[in-house]
Amino acid sequence: MNGVAGHRARIAWVASLMVNTVFGYFGTIPLGFVWIFLANYPLAAVGLTHRDPTDNDGIFPWLIVLSVVWGFIALWALVNIAIRRFSRLRARPYWTFSAVVALVPVVVFAMFPDVWAALRWY
Repeated sequence: MNGVAGHRARIAWVASLMVNTVFGYFGTIPLGFVWIFLANYPLAAVGLTHRDPTDNDGIFPWLIVLSVVWGFIALWALVNIAIRRFSRLRARPYWTFSAVVALVPVVVFAMFPDVWAALRWY
């Protein structure tokens, strides 16, 4: 990677890093909802977790929440498709990098909730 092509590739990787870090930060809430849903319904049904005893609203509210989560995932995918096509990076390394970078903030905030409190923007 020399000259212009190398410079363009570096800019593309940095753009992907920045965009997916932002998506990871804001994706903490939707992906947290996914975990709560999984823990209360399918994982509790097979005995891996226990249902929240205060969850008595049924599954309809969860369908609404999970549709918002699917919208977030679709937005993440569309933005990354645009970046990858514009940058002409190879697909496999790009998608692996994008997924890992987007999940790092979620994992960090799940393991260290005080970091989330320190970075709150509200």
